[in-house]
Amino acid sequence: MFGSPSPRQLAPAFALILLGLILPHLLPQYFLYAGNLLMMYAVLALGFDILIGWSGQFAFAHIAFFSVGIYGTTLLHTRLGIPFVVGMPMAALAAGVIGLVIGIPAARLRSVYLALATFAFAESASWVLRSWDSVTNGTDGVKIVPASVFGYMVGTDRNAFPVAATILALVLVATKFLARSAFARSLAAVRESEHVATASGIDVARTKVLAFAISAVYAGIAGGMYTLFQSFVNPDSLDATLLILLLSMLVVGGTGSIAGVLVGVVSMGVLPEALRYAPRNMLVWQEFIYGLILVLCMMFMPRGVWGIILARRQRRASSAARQPAAPASPPPREAA
Repeated sequence: MFGSPSPRQLAPAFALILLGLILPHLLPQYFLYAGNLLMMYAVLALGFDILIGWSGQFAFAHIAFFSVGIYGTTLLHTRLGIPFVVGMPMAALAAGVIGLVIGIPAARLRSVYLALATFAFAESASWVLRSWDSVTNGTDGVKIVPASVFGYMVGTDRNAFPVAATILALVLVATKFLARSAFARSLAAVRESEHVATASGIDVARTKVLAFAISAVYAGIAGGMYTLFQSFVNPDSLDATLLILLLSMLVVGGTGSIAGVLVGVVSMGVLPEALRYAPRNMLVWQEFIYGLILVLCMMFMPRGVWGIILARRQRRASSAARQPAAPASPPPREAA
């Protein structure tokens, strides 16, 4: 279960890069936009799952780190002329540093106190975005200038698709290696019992802080991906609705699993787009629908869709192991 992932386990990531090069020539513009959106959600949800699913820390400041990635990448490009390939990692690193700073006091909190404290930080970050007019342009938002990746202009959904697919593939590879590391075992131990983890020699506070920082870096990367296919950002698009959507993705798909997160992203990521084509009154009930899905999943699918799939696989394997072996046929009789 631990060590370096096999080439077979990394093959889907490389297949994603190949699809990123082929699909822009086959799909219409709208489907490419939806694909870019889902790939961004995948990176954002994978980072959120490291904090919630891997380490069991119910912290809700993820959208604040996401906004750091968006505004950081955009402002570095428009005001300092720093290209995307440099600005996006810098913005992601800045989000990680902020996550590290926030994680130090947050590591002392648990359960509802951690949730409230981190949500308060997210609201404070939203207030900064709305009020710091000289940098963020306040509620008027910021226009995103099309990025250039090694001379390749990313100004449309079609051009952004292969870049977003490559970034997601690299993130998936990094997450695969992270999931098979000793640090992932430490996170799992902290999630199950902090007292047992401490008795096992794990520095619980340090593990929590690193989980915050790594999760924030993922959010910063997703923020950079946002600038690839969007032309404008303002604080109103970075509210609690996005946080609820992320929670829905993790709960529906299943926490603590890369495949579960991806299943949740695909399942719930298309819901906002589907509601756009529903009757106009349905869009008003969007938050209610998310909440209803969360409640129903926690009641009837506590492990998510992927948990149900794994449980069925285990039942089939155990039933196949319990079946008696067919009796061996007797040896043929020799002719008299």
